[in-house]
Amino acid sequence: MKTLIPLLLAVPLAAVTLVHNGKSDYSICLAEHAIASEQHAANELAGFIEQMSGARLPVVHACEPSRHPYIFVGQSAASQRVFEGVDAAKLGAEEFVLKTKGPQVLVAGGPPRGTLYGVYTLLDRLGCRWYTRDVSRIPKRQTVELGNLDEGGKPAFEYREPYFTEAFDKTWAARNRTNGAFSQLDASVGGKVEYFPFVHSFYSLVPPDRYFKAHPEYFSLIDGARRVERGQLCLTNPDVLRVVVRQVRDWIREHPTVGIISVSQNDWEGWCECDRCRRVEQEEGGEHSGPILRFVNAVADEIYKTNPDKLIDTLAYWYTENPPAKVRPRPNVRIRLCPIGVCISHPYEQCPRSAYFVKNLKAWSAITNQLYIWHYNTNFTHYMAPMPDFDELAADITLYQRNGVVG
Repeated sequence: MKTLIPLLLAVPLAAVTLVHNGKSDYSICLAEHAIASEQHAANELAGFIEQMSGARLPVVHACEPSRHPYIFVGQSAASQRVFEGVDAAKLGAEEFVLKTKGPQVLVAGGPPRGTLYGVYTLLDRLGCRWYTRDVSRIPKRQTVELGNLDEGGKPAFEYREPYFTEAFDKTWAARNRTNGAFSQLDASVGGKVEYFPFVHSFYSLVPPDRYFKAHPEYFSLIDGARRVERGQLCLTNPDVLRVVVRQVRDWIREHPTVGIISVSQNDWEGWCECDRCRRVEQEEGGEHSGPILRFVNAVADEIYKTNPDKLIDTLAYWYTENPPAKVRPRPNVRIRLCPIGVCISHPYEQCPRSAYFVKNLKAWSAITNQLYIWHYNTNFTHYMAPMPDFDELAADITLYQRNGVVG
């Protein structure tokens, strides 16, 4: 199956006329056992076709395709009789197919979001756009036509989080097919990917007020003294590993719907300078990312034994942005690469100031196919300052995809 670009502008020659002069013979066929997001998908499709043309397509469960034309939303017994060989249950969680056969139309995908994304992609084809919570473009046309459809698709990235307030809105997020932790998506629209905590978790995993007095060796040795102020953890201490694994398992029990647990450095420097940590750094080419990734891998190995469906996330950020020389991320580890020093005025590949990051991106993508990006698009020292990043952003989303980024 090919991956579809979310906004598809070209509409092929008409093969199916859904609405003619404001009237339609079509109904939307929905299985009686349809999950909540498929029910929502059917209602969205009916609502937007009505906004476009004035024709309201009824949503029905008893379907007779030998007698009537339908848009099948999700898989049902009736859709399987018409579209033999299509098994949406085998599709991924966000994967879908769009097909026509004679007058019949199928939009079906894997649970929980595949069918919903298929409907929104079909509406994209018809010209619908949802720019903000309050601004949309729904074309007005008395006749609504489709071309022949025989294709499938899914989003290019497994995790998609536009991190700004309007993007958290449930309706906007669903229509634009984002699935990030901060969006207000719930089961009615297929849910989302959940983090806990989101980032910078070392002192949540090993709280200094609980451990430092009795176990200062759990924390960074800096200039010859153990300290917690603007410090990190001693990542070669086996007791730290046991404490962290225990805490991660507690979080999983407390938050069973969470899919990604952050085991990540605090938001400052202060790496440990003890002999064991320094020795690991030297073995890893002098990179501070070496102790981090070895530790995170060890956590991930333990969590996999009891929770193989959970992912462990860590940062390649600030002093750990360069990849290590030897260690490689486990399959259940996500590296979140943070290009904090780039120029945002130009595409990264066209700007000398950003060359270091392009090098790091390629180096990380060479050792993992589970790479995430924290893409900066605000000025953290002045939120209201303009960010002239439109050209950069448009170019670098595709740069990420070409280099194996998945989130």
